[in-house]
Amino acid sequence: MKNLFRKFVFVLILTAAVVFSFNLPVWSQEKVTIKMVSEYNDKHPTVRNGWFPWIEEVKKKTDGQLEIQFYNPNTLVPAKEVYNSLTAGSVDLGATPQWLSHGKFPLSEAVSLPMMYNGAEAGSLTIWDLYKTFPEWRQEYKDVKILWQWTSATVQLHTRKKEIKTLQDLQGMKIIGWGANGIRIIKALGANPIELTPHDTYQALERGMADGVLCPLAPMRAFKITDAAKSHTIVNVYCDSFYAGMNWNKWNSLPERFKKLLEETTGRDMAQISGRTLDEGTIADVKWMKDQGHTFYLLPPNEKERWKEKLRPMGEEWIKKMEEKGYKSASSIRDTVVRLGKEYSEKTTGGYK
Repeated sequence: MKNLFRKFVFVLILTAAVVFSFNLPVWSQEKVTIKMVSEYNDKHPTVRNGWFPWIEEVKKKTDGQLEIQFYNPNTLVPAKEVYNSLTAGSVDLGATPQWLSHGKFPLSEAVSLPMMYNGAEAGSLTIWDLYKTFPEWRQEYKDVKILWQWTSATVQLHTRKKEIKTLQDLQGMKIIGWGANGIRIIKALGANPIELTPHDTYQALERGMADGVLCPLAPMRAFKITDAAKSHTIVNVYCDSFYAGMNWNKWNSLPERFKKLLEETTGRDMAQISGRTLDEGTIADVKWMKDQGHTFYLLPPNEKERWKEKLRPMGEEWIKKMEEKGYKSASSIRDTVVRLGKEYSEKTTGGYK
């Protein structure tokens, strides 16, 4: 009888162990890896000072069970294919500019209208508010799980030889732009645009294929552009828009605990961190550039107003284009950008001192 009872207890314990093992949460059984690709490389100030600390925080808070593996541009997938790779599942998390997906995110152009911000932090807070406020804005990203959005540092003008102080100085010059919006602005200012990616800009300048580039200060060292363009005109022309999104299948496969953690550590906080680290990186890089003999010219208010006047029609043109596409809230979105851009610019340090 005792042996029979012992056998019964043993079978009961064994059965319970098997049942409970099948009911353990996924996160306790195996490590989860998220492959993240970025437009920025691992030397970029936002990656070093913003995203890497976040990646470490996520790893620490999950006891190493959730790991985000960071890949430099054009390593895991071509930079131009991040969105397609993201929706197809070739990558799990992509941090990339909207302009690389031509025509996919027309509303994001509102953030890039000229002369709106003093820096990336103001632009980043603005774009995240727009994402949270307007359903049609969120609808454009329905194919990916958005974690945060942000903007580039404010775009300035950088030239190889000739220092630009007036609109007249710019006429007829060959200037690189990093997207459709930059190309339109270069044309409106009277220069000849050349569309290239950030990764191809240094060689084009070094070989004399272009006279300058319209781009932020923050990534110039990372892309070696500072080796070729050493004259800088501070205009705060515009910001480019970016998003960080996950493949839906990958997101849906995550345990709820991991989803909650990712949402709690991204959103508005990561938008602000991305913008602030861009501004801080810009300020630090300006100091470094000045030490290397670079020259900076801050456009005076009266001349800046002339540039602004040249670019002013772009806002109304954008509203008209969006309304023709059926976006009834286009005017409201533009007005919100103007209001928030002014409000956040007054509260933040900006990207140039």
